Amino acid sequence: MAALVACDFDPSEALCTMFEKYGYDPSTFEFKSSAKMKGDGNLQRLRLSLKQFIARNCTIAICVVGDDRRLGAASLELLSAALKHPGLNGIKHEVFFDEGLFSSVKSAEKSLNGSYPASWCHCHFEQNSVEIKGIQLADVVAHTCATMLLDSMGYIEKKVTLDVPGDSAYDGLEVDLGFEMWAGIRYSFLRQNKPEPKDDFEIATVDVFPWGLFVDESVDHKTAAGAMDRFAEMYLGCIH
Repeated sequence: MAALVACDFDPSEALCTMFEKYGYDPSTFEFKSSAKMKGDGNLQRLRLSLKQFIARNCTIAICVVGDDRRLGAASLELLSAALKHPGLNGIKHEVFFDEGLFSSVKSAEKSLNGSYPASWCHCHFEQNSVEIKGIQLADVVAHTCATMLLDSMGYIEKKVTLDVPGDSAYDGLEVDLGFEMWAGIRYSFLRQNKPEPKDDFEIATVDVFPWGLFVDESVDHKTAAGAMDRFAEMYLGCIH
């Protein structure tokens, strides 16, 4: 899975401040969601702060890929789909791609040539995420959404205890890991209201697909169906 994270401003300064707060040198540190966090309070708190930053400041979109060799092509397809959303369409964007998505800058530029994003984006390929810190936010989103997908498909069975001081309904409640992740990220997806909602539930449910979700042709049928079921729509109503 890969993720697109859109911000109205360069998040680098805010992320540097965040890293320093938890004892990490911004010039060399790179947050990796796959890092072992058990027993590391600072890293856990940093992860939470990054998720809160995304929830408050960013819009996200994701692509599901069945073959890592397709990540570059799928990321361009996702970008193209996202740019057709009314909130992003017709606006010039600076877009930074992580290292390893393409075999080289030359191959990436060849893939971009003549495509829809080329009209609206200045694309920077093969970027170092230590230097372009916003890419690290995409890592957080991709890892979070991949875990949500695995949970929804029954591959993960893990419970977490919510730590929400002052909220009598949720503090100390044990919930599925996927639910906890969904509750924290659901408002950030690129989305639009349903054009003709049939009832109160549909009024509170938005369409994420096709702007905020792209499922690549390399994905098997079961996973593709699972991704559409988990992410194509997003319920934004009350969960009490």
